[in-house]
Amino acid sequence: MKVDILKLVVFVSIFISCNNEDDFFNPNAERIPPVFNVPTNFADPNLNQQAKDLYKRLINSTQKGIAFGQQQPFGTGNNFPVTNQLENDFFEVVGDYPAIAGFDLELIGLQPDTDSNVAFLLDEFINQFTAAIKKAHENGSIITISWHHVNPRGFGTPNDGSFNNVVKGFLEGGEFRELYIRRLARAARLLNNLVDANGNSIPVLFRPWHEMNGDFFFWGEGFRTTQEYIQLWQDTIQILSEDFNVHNLLYVYAPNFVGSRAEYLKNYPGDQFVDILGIDVYDFRNRRFLTTAIRNLEIVENISIEKNKLFALTETGLTNVVQHNWFTESLYKAIRASSISYVMIWRNDMTTFFHAPFLGHPAAQNFTEFLDKEEILLSSDIP
Repeated sequence: MKVDILKLVVFVSIFISCNNEDDFFNPNAERIPPVFNVPTNFADPNLNQQAKDLYKRLINSTQKGIAFGQQQPFGTGNNFPVTNQLENDFFEVVGDYPAIAGFDLELIGLQPDTDSNVAFLLDEFINQFTAAIKKAHENGSIITISWHHVNPRGFGTPNDGSFNNVVKGFLEGGEFRELYIRRLARAARLLNNLVDANGNSIPVLFRPWHEMNGDFFFWGEGFRTTQEYIQLWQDTIQILSEDFNVHNLLYVYAPNFVGSRAEYLKNYPGDQFVDILGIDVYDFRNRRFLTTAIRNLEIVENISIEKNKLFALTETGLTNVVQHNWFTESLYKAIRASSISYVMIWRNDMTTFFHAPFLGHPAAQNFTEFLDKEEILLSSDIP
């Protein structure tokens, strides 16, 4: 019996040791970001000067620290939805604005076409959307936009067949090609409307077709071929830039968390079609976040150095921040020695779905402690 108990103790000790995430955290590791060169070529050959300047700005800020951002820190908030009103959950807690402010084009797919009889409804949507972006830009935040495309077959699920071959349908000769181009026309109308008070173009970190290695979007694994995905990515750039004269976008390639370098590069559309590398890693409360984040950031950093491209933790978060010291004990440990240019947590919708603590939340103090770290940059810290 004593022998059996001893074996059990040893097994438990080994199990705990192997599952202790702090084993993968090196408190002595230093953040020494490489010096990236300004690219001579961008994904958009006719990229405007404001977007080129943003890339230079990110190169400089990366040497200083890690820009911190949140998806939709303006425009939703915990009173979501509030029409035509910017909520300030982030500012109320922090007293500053995020260095990165994220938005999403999902609803553009549900708007009328540019040449329809009710195109004024599209313009109303665009005006509301761009007003929020312009406000964020005025507050000093760098803008990033993702695009959760609406499935043209409706709101189906990965298992009902409605995701199959949608990407193929978006390509030349496909059943959804015309619809796809009409959506890009609406997006272009919005993106070309992004100008500041002085009439200058507002540059955007554009992150389309993200998390393509997952199986939860119609552009994900199992619903299209790798070559079809790559063609879709390249078509998106070509149509926006050549057909609709959108020249304020830096294109960000961002898979979901990966297990290897090969997985990261499987759907990579080519150096000439990507400006910034990204990776999305969430904390699912499975005791693997720190390990997964550190390993993934190492994979992407090595690739970024080889390709002379900035990289970022483009999405992360712990839903509802149920671990009240998560920002200092999990996120900070995951990124503090990484050379990422920025990190962005997901959005706040309501008190039952959020990723940044609001006033009165027990994680608010830990959040501000994290943001006070020397390496973490807010809008007022970006050079």
